[in-house]
Amino acid sequence: MATFESQNRRMPKIEACLKANGLESLDACNEMLLAKGIDCDKIIRGIQPICFDNAVWAYTVGCAIAIKSGCTKAADAAAAIGIGFADHQLVMPFLAFLIE
Repeated sequence: MATFESQNRRMPKIEACLKANGLESLDACNEMLLAKGIDCDKIIRGIQPICFDNAVWAYTVGCAIAIKSGCTKAADAAAAIGIGFADHQLVMPFLAFLIE
């Protein structure tokens, strides 16, 4: 089961995002990605071992949106991944360009 910092406060917005994008849950997003050989947890922690759990889930949601939307271009995939960050309310200066 997905867990991360301030989860109770963030879940209403995340659930609305999931619903708007035809996704069932955070765990379902993760399962969909794992079935395609994409392990966001392994990738993110491989790059930044001390990352927050919500960063991993933000990427997981964003990647699931990108795949579900059929993104085939890097710019489109980056925009979809940005949706995951915006809906996790995870604003970092170096990622601000992804969040609108």
